[in-house]
Amino acid sequence: MTYREIIAAIEGYQKRFKNDLQIQAMFIYKIGELVGVAVNDPKKYPKNAKEAFKKTGIFDDTEEAEPKKQDWEIMKERVNRYAYLKKKRGESI
Repeated sequence: MTYREIIAAIEGYQKRFKNDLQIQAMFIYKIGELVGVAVNDPKKYPKNAKEAFKKTGIFDDTEEAEPKKQDWEIMKERVNRYAYLKKKRGESI
């Protein structure tokens, strides 16, 4: 490695480390906030993690979608469709 590559690697590590520390600090602050709400006014305590961390933006990209079908369910649908079409044409299975 050249001198510039070493410096770039060190600076990159320092940026990642600083970013990790900022994320940890954010979570520590949020946990303290949640503890304060739980002790002082339990009625305002969030019901789930998504609600608790909505201002942080960590759950924005995870939308609740339909559960993905498993392979056996897809194959079962295909076999049933095939059987239906054969019966419709009057063929035996």
